[in-house]
Amino acid sequence: MKFIDLFAGLGGFHTGFVNSGYECVFACELEPHLRELYLKNYGIEPHGDITKVDEKIIPEHDVMCAGFPCQPFSLAGKKKGSECPESGRLIDHVIRIAKHHKPKFIVLENVPNVLTIADGSFWDYMKESFKNIGYKLEYKIISPVDVGIPQNRKRVFIVGSKLEDGNFIWPRYNELDKQSLFDILDNNCDSKPLEPKKIEQLAHWQSLLNLINLDKLASMSLVAPEFGADYPLDFSSMTIKQMRSYKGAYGKSLKNCNTWVEVLALLPSYCQKNKLVASWLEKSVKFSRDVYSNNASAIDIWSEKIDKNNNSWQILEWRGRHFEHDIYSHIVQFRASGIRILKPEKAPSLISMTTTQIPIIPSQNRYISAHEAAKLQNLHELPNLPDGLIKSFKALGNAVNAKVVEMIASNLKVWKTT
Repeated sequence: MKFIDLFAGLGGFHTGFVNSGYECVFACELEPHLRELYLKNYGIEPHGDITKVDEKIIPEHDVMCAGFPCQPFSLAGKKKGSECPESGRLIDHVIRIAKHHKPKFIVLENVPNVLTIADGSFWDYMKESFKNIGYKLEYKIISPVDVGIPQNRKRVFIVGSKLEDGNFIWPRYNELDKQSLFDILDNNCDSKPLEPKKIEQLAHWQSLLNLINLDKLASMSLVAPEFGADYPLDFSSMTIKQMRSYKGAYGKSLKNCNTWVEVLALLPSYCQKNKLVASWLEKSVKFSRDVYSNNASAIDIWSEKIDKNNNSWQILEWRGRHFEHDIYSHIVQFRASGIRILKPEKAPSLISMTTTQIPIIPSQNRYISAHEAAKLQNLHELPNLPDGLIKSFKALGNAVNAKVVEMIASNLKVWKTT
């Protein structure tokens, strides 16, 4: 069976389908450096802009694969769906090519929000558009962790088939062996060391966890600026005179403040804009104040050495094991919202948009390597990855998981012969 690979990227569809015995006869990818890598890795030179590809030059094929761009539909993106001028209507070119070639199957991948964006109107548009050219669409949301790969990364996989065919049988993966992230680490790989200041701050936060007596931490944040603070969580209607009776970040008195500029300068950054603590942070703020009240003298000494130049480094977001308060047995991300501690069994979703998403192995004072990240997409056997960690993570973050694709491809082949 032959397939084509539209929006090819690093080749997640290519790897998955070839591993299931298919042959790629055409590829298309907009980014020049990814086209070069695709040629090196697979021996096929992709065409460029899909909007300029003449469908008549595409060879006949059994399966069309398209991981069309997801930015307009993701939680991190613009959420404009089919109205997005940059890439939201690129699906129309998939439909154009499918209408001309009428492949047996169409396999698409995107973020789950593609189903609900614009109150579901984009998904309705897709279903109706494919129905008009003779296809029905079925979908299933699958994460790599479902197929035994330790990464939380839900994506919707869509299979299109001829209207007269029966329903597609999705792969059964519940009985697959599960891996931990630590099972796939390669200590001999080339990885970026963690910056000394970050190493220092992790050690400092661990020293606090060693100092205080907590029964458990369950999806809670320790918000250091709240240590010693007692200002109202909503002070938007208060006067400067009223604020003088309170303490701001790290217990700094507000009694000498004469202007709002002076007041806000002594309050945490996260409440300065709207003069209140956001509702999603309130529970952690109250929790942090309680922790301080039971450990005030020890925390006062500890607070002197925390890095106050980085707002996000002053918040420890605990998403790790509830009863094991050891940072070094977990995974870490230095995010804009805080230092996030994650359970070691699964890596967070590989994200292409920012370097703060790259996971850290604190026990080894290093970032996860590009090769290890490629394992999370089942693309680790590629001879070539993009140069540099950031470019690699961007490409891997946009890639389709090849293991999930391989299982779908295998079921398509069986379905064809039955």
